[in-house]
Amino acid sequence: MALPNNPPRATVAALGTTTRARRMTTLLLIRHGKASFGTDDYDRLCDQGIEQARALGLHMAREGRLPDAAVSGRLRRQADTARHAFAAAECSVPVATDAAFDEYPSDTLFTAYLPAVAARHPEIAAAGDALRHDRRLFQTALAAVMDLWTAGEEAAVEETWAAFRERVRAGMERAVAGRGKDDVVAVFTSGGVIGTAVGEVLGLPAERAVALSWRVQNASVSEIHYGRSGFALAGFNAVSHLRLAGGEGLLSYR
Repeated sequence: MALPNNPPRATVAALGTTTRARRMTTLLLIRHGKASFGTDDYDRLCDQGIEQARALGLHMAREGRLPDAAVSGRLRRQADTARHAFAAAECSVPVATDAAFDEYPSDTLFTAYLPAVAARHPEIAAAGDALRHDRRLFQTALAAVMDLWTAGEEAAVEETWAAFRERVRAGMERAVAGRGKDDVVAVFTSGGVIGTAVGEVLGLPAERAVALSWRVQNASVSEIHYGRSGFALAGFNAVSHLRLAGGEGLLSYR
């Protein structure tokens, strides 16, 4: 609705109050660029992943929205996404490291739950070592593993689903601690962390948070605001910078 040319004082006061209320710290949750799925070293950006990271950095520079602070998980694909993005943006903000933004321990989860999953899915059992080279079958297996993990199925895992959720939440709180109301903090992380963070903000059950994580695209940006009322979701899985840079061919999920 358009405002009148001379709005009454009450309207102006209300608008001023709304503007002040919107001043809050911004978290940009950035998923790493495309990694090297199907190789012996998944934790490495492929050429497309580097291109995605650079497109992100250039877009941030064009927007005039370079972060005031940045943090990354410990994984190489996360840190390298930050490095390539900031190099393209000519951004000199140092990138801190926080293990809270590491991805969930997928290798441990597969070791713990894959036998049970394979017993229920003959095609997964038959795949053997080829499982990690078949994107469709790998995703089916991962979804089944995640179902058992989030349900609390007993197994020898290094981190429970509850513990993972708690470390993600704690990492978000550390990222905004002591920041100014207009500060922007870039967090370079992974899809599971982003889905879980958004799920925590929205109060979603585990299965919905995991389902969100499947939709998080490489080098995408999800935006969370932090103010007096806590965390609030402002945007999810934005990839317009990738479409502008390379069209649909620059989009990827793994």
